[in-house]
Amino acid sequence: MSKFVPSVLIVGAGGAGIAAATRLLERGFRNLTILEAENRIGGRIHSVRRGTNVLDYGAQWVHGKENNFIYDMASQYGLIEIEQHKENELYYKSSGEPVRKEESDRVINTLYTLLEDVQSLQTFSGSLGAYYDKVFFDAVRDGKFAGVDKRTCYQLYQFFIKYHNTYNATDTLHEVSGAGLLEFEDNQDEFLINWKNRGFHTLLDLLMRKLPEQTGPPIPVEEYIKFNHVVKSIKWNGTSNRPENLHNRVAVTCVNGVTFTATHLILTVSLGVLQDMHTAWFDPPLPDPKRNAIEGLYIGTINKMFLEFEEPFWPQDNTWHGFGLLWEPNDLEQLRNDARQWLKSVCAFFVPDRTERLLVAWIYGHDARVMEALPEQAVIDGLMYLLRKFLPHFPVPDSPRWFSRSRWYSNPHFRGSYSSRSMRSDAMRATAAELAEPLTAVRDRSIPIVQFAGEASHPQFYSTVQGAVASGWREADRLIDLYREPLALGNSDGKILPPLVGKL
Repeated sequence: MSKFVPSVLIVGAGGAGIAAATRLLERGFRNLTILEAENRIGGRIHSVRRGTNVLDYGAQWVHGKENNFIYDMASQYGLIEIEQHKENELYYKSSGEPVRKEESDRVINTLYTLLEDVQSLQTFSGSLGAYYDKVFFDAVRDGKFAGVDKRTCYQLYQFFIKYHNTYNATDTLHEVSGAGLLEFEDNQDEFLINWKNRGFHTLLDLLMRKLPEQTGPPIPVEEYIKFNHVVKSIKWNGTSNRPENLHNRVAVTCVNGVTFTATHLILTVSLGVLQDMHTAWFDPPLPDPKRNAIEGLYIGTINKMFLEFEEPFWPQDNTWHGFGLLWEPNDLEQLRNDARQWLKSVCAFFVPDRTERLLVAWIYGHDARVMEALPEQAVIDGLMYLLRKFLPHFPVPDSPRWFSRSRWYSNPHFRGSYSSRSMRSDAMRATAAELAEPLTAVRDRSIPIVQFAGEASHPQFYSTVQGAVASGWREADRLIDLYREPLALGNSDGKILPPLVGKL
């Protein structure tokens, strides 16, 4: 009896793709090919060495300690550390005036305390932005911020909103679904957890067992990757159970003209790429529930802008790790007159831990996409304008010695930073669970042909690397479970085929 060895094609070598590949290779699946559009692995994990520092253009911090297998994996080898400060502790106004820390702590901490009341969000039918507005203005009415200057209080709230737009990668919180946020398991701690200047890429090395601290042979994932292979079309056949078609249920043709056939396809591209390309890629077209999930879920944009200076011009002590920007109304109006309105969405500057001469600025939403399209010098000039305006008493130099930025939206292989649930998602009943459902054979729904992984397909951990990796494991396990038992597909002699691998 001939042995049926299924072939598996993975599109995307980011966190989900590497997780799926390592899991399958560990379980004995060798007929495996990974197609990657970029010339590197990692996807939205992109760590780049710059002198003695490693810069993370994408994922940067481990998302909390509780119920987080990434934290567990990394901490057992001493690869991560908890930063001994909060993300935003200091605030400056566009007038150059610093906000007293007692005031800023009181306003921000009060907001977080009030928003811990999850039960009130459960009964709220509007957007997250509307809910935050209600909580804030109710607190103002009830005197929760008594003694804090009203303008300062409102400016801190505006920063709070910008920070959460950055955190959620949204243009406005009035797009964000409050109900969807309740499904998200946010285990982010009060303090940040970093990779000790190794970069988030260390996680990929962990998955591939490449670190010297790990035992056992490395998993040779990179031997299976074909870089610079951009998908052009995906033909999938769910109607035939003829034995000669078992190996070739799906065919992926790349822009370079090469076609790959496989028994199963695991598609790990970002939601933004799916939204752009699904109508052009799939033949036959995707079924309506899948199209609804892709088109209804939300993916937004945040970016980082890196400024390296000859010497730090900020205080070299443990009290200054960056600052949040609070705008005076007349200064915002001046931005509009200067055609530099995109600067209003620069949320904060921060100094990454274990660095000395770096400042990193965060920007979100529509203005992040505007920034991506600007000439590099225009972005540098804008950021230096902010530093001089908000820090007039600091010896801010004329220019940095080096600059770089992320461009997650304009890159056609990503088309955004990460996903969330919007009010439109709720109206369309578009869910991550529906996105995760595989396309199957018509005559046997237990046989997946096209599988979907990536952070957007994880119901509880969307928008995180944790969700991406878990989704890759989920789809690998789907195939591992499938081939634990003989499949009633038949070989060329009409006999039942044996499993590829034994029971685990």
